[in-house]
Formats: sequence, structure tokens, C-alpha cells
Amino acid sequence: MKWLHILQAALFALFLSAGMPSTAAQSATPICGPRDACILDGGSYHARVPANWDGESPLPVLTYFHGYGQTGRSVMAMKALTKAANDVGALIIAPNGIDKAWSVRGAPPNKRDEIAFATAVIEDVARRWPIDQSRLWVSGFSLGASMAWDIACLAGDRYAGFLPVSGSFWRPHPEACPAGPVTMIHVHGRGDKVMPLEGRTIRGQWRQGDVLESFELLRGHNHCKLPEIESTGSNGLLCKEWNDCDGGSRLALCLYDGGHAAPKDWYPRAFDWLNDAAKAKPAG
Repeated sequence: MKWLHILQAALFALFLSAGMPSTAAQSATPICGPRDACILDGGSYHARVPANWDGESPLPVLTYFHGYGQTGRSVMAMKALTKAANDVGALIIAPNGIDKAWSVRGAPPNKRDEIAFATAVIEDVARRWPIDQSRLWVSGFSLGASMAWDIACLAGDRYAGFLPVSGSFWRPHPEACPAGPVTMIHVHGRGDKVMPLEGRTIRGQWRQGDVLESFELLRGHNHCKLPEIESTGSNGLLCKEWNDCDGGSRLALCLYDGGHAAPKDWYPRAFDWLNDAAKAKPAG
């Protein structure tokens, strides 16, 4: 019966080799995604590749910072966002805040250098997927939008564009931004009670910033001329755009008759605007 044991062992070994990927395949395949977080020193993030990606072409990247009390998995469940990103072929990266919050300048938590963490996330993403370094976008909602504003001010020249929703700087507003001119389209509801346009005081100690004042600071930082374009949409949407800014950068501030949320079909509009801005930017 010795031959039978040998045959069984050989078949078992064949079964294992057929069912297990090679070491090279394992190292080349990310072991994280929309459900299981990608782990790096100092934190984690979730990721979703576009549906029709060929597995090789460099991917544009949208880093999206969740709102207070949420997680990166919450972002993965945002159907309007994920569909819009999928339509433009973008890889969505959704970092996780510590205790579901972000250490935004002026806001209550102070548990991590978020600018350094955001950089580390992109570096980790580049090790797992081929990415297009010329098309790195940053967005976020509420406190996550404040993260996008902080990054734009302190490290904006590392990214192609910003599209924050319902959140801006916290007080004290920065006196200046050390990063170069940035391209940003921001949307905010006129009836926002959570992060009103003028901001509000939290627990009698921390103060949200003023959206219009924040945008004026950014316009001065970019050395933009007066608005060249005004456009409108449903629900009282009014966008003011500044297209004559340093380095070919552009700014757009959009307000609408809504609350603490993005207007319907906002993300496709924002992506179209960013792509148009990129096409119009002078080479070099």
C-alpha cells in the first residue's frame, strides 16, 4: 500500500500548488480594498479600483477624507462618488481618521501629523498600484473637507486639484500658505447648519472658519484676478470661477440652496471642471 500513500501525497501537493498563487503573484496583488483596509505605519485606508481598469495602465487617484464619525468604508459606500470616480477611471483612496476624526489645524483632535500621513498614504498606494502622479486629486466631506483645505494650503503643489464639500479652514485662518498655487472647486450649502458658511463655535472653544474668507485667502495666494465666469444650476447653484491665476491654477466657489451635503450630480460636474482646468493649464 506504500504506492497509495505516495500517490495521495502527490495529489495533495498538486492541489496546494494549483490553489495557491505564486510568491510573485502574491507580492504584486494588493491584499486590501473597499472592505479590508490597507495598513501602513501610522494608519490605514481603503481603496477601490475602477471597474474597467486593465490592470496595468497608471491610475488617476482621488484621495477622499471621510466626515467626522465616519470611516474609509463609509466612503466606499457613497454611490454617487464611486460611480463618478469609476466613470473617470480613478482609483478611490479613503483614509481612516484616528477615532473617526482628523487632526485638522484648529479642530479638537491633535493625534497625528495629517499632512505627513496623507503623503505616506500616496507613497503606499504607489507601491500597490501603478498611479498617474500628474492626476492626484483630493476631496473630503465636512471635517474631511477641512483636511483637503489644510493639504491645499500646506502641500497643495503635490496634487493636481481639490474638490472639497461642506468644510474649509478652522480658525485661526492661516496667514499664508507655503505651498504653490492650487486648483480647487469647492461646494457649500447656503443652509448648512453643521458647518455654516460663516462657521460656528464648537464646545465653546473651537471655531470653524469662514468659507468666503477662506476662499478670499486662497484667491490672494493664487494671485487670481476678478471672477471671469459665473455659472448656475439647479437648486440655486451659483459658481464663481477665477481662471486667471498663477501657474495656470484655477479656483471655483459654488454655493447652492441646500444643507450639509453635496448637491445631486455634484461629483461628475466637479471632475469635468478639474479635467477642463488641467487641459487649459500651460505645459511645464
